[in-house]
Amino acid sequence: MFWLYITIAAYFLFALANIGDKLVVSKYKTEPIAYAFYVGFLGITSVALIPFGVVCLQLSALILSFLAGTAFVLAAYFMYQALKQGEASRAITLLGSSSPIFTFLLAFLFLKERLLTNQFIAFLILVAAIIIISWQGEGQKKINKKLLGWALLAGLFFSANYILTKYLYDFGNYFTIFFWTRMGGVITAVIIILLPQARKLIIADWRKPKKQKGLLVLAIQIAGGTGVMMQSYALKLASATLVNALQAIQYALVFIFASILGRKDPSLKETLNKKQLIQKIIAIMLVAFGLYLITLK
Repeated sequence: MFWLYITIAAYFLFALANIGDKLVVSKYKTEPIAYAFYVGFLGITSVALIPFGVVCLQLSALILSFLAGTAFVLAAYFMYQALKQGEASRAITLLGSSSPIFTFLLAFLFLKERLLTNQFIAFLILVAAIIIISWQGEGQKKINKKLLGWALLAGLFFSANYILTKYLYDFGNYFTIFFWTRMGGVITAVIIILLPQARKLIIADWRKPKKQKGLLVLAIQIAGGTGVMMQSYALKLASATLVNALQAIQYALVFIFASILGRKDPSLKETLNKKQLIQKIIAIMLVAFGLYLITLK
């Protein structure tokens, strides 16, 4: 069950990064394409892994590694586009629930992954928990098509990244695969900045007052980058479907962190009525039950 502990730690770090993401996107008004560029380009730090046994892959695996890195950067872009639509709870609900489902289907088709009965039930419970904890419900208007499209694209591309990464572990050790998938992200970032309109937005974002923002982005990337490394290692050890579904832990922690930190920063605060608070608590209980089912033999 070592993979489970690694996964929980990864989603703890992702939750911290999510809190920072919310501040960057809503408070500092960072453009999605600029943030996607930062996410991809900062993968250059993975060169520090070269002394730990990184080797060159065969051409086909190298291409798949680059595609995995590209999928990750594009997923980040689609996610921020969805969040930019102004209905964060709906965007997170659609992304959070669609990604495990896409992963389940892709793993079933391409990795021939099959879950035990208790694991499948846990998967369904965890997806339900994601929907319950993210959905605000009351007082919201009909969902707009742009939000739907961006959120589903983000879910699909995050899933593609998980599946490709899981598959690639048959071709190399952990550090090798992690390094080359990050290089795929770096190449994607270079392509992004070569696009005139994207470069204009990135330069404009970079020129904004950024002392506080820069430190925040750095902290997000450290938390998120460490989380990605842990999640990737968990993918090497266990089912891609279960690792992805366990992001329900991340959503539960985001709610807890936002509730605590929202007292100091209004941009993080969630205003909940009694019904919505009970809804969140039920979701957290479902996460705990899902974790219990996964631990059963």
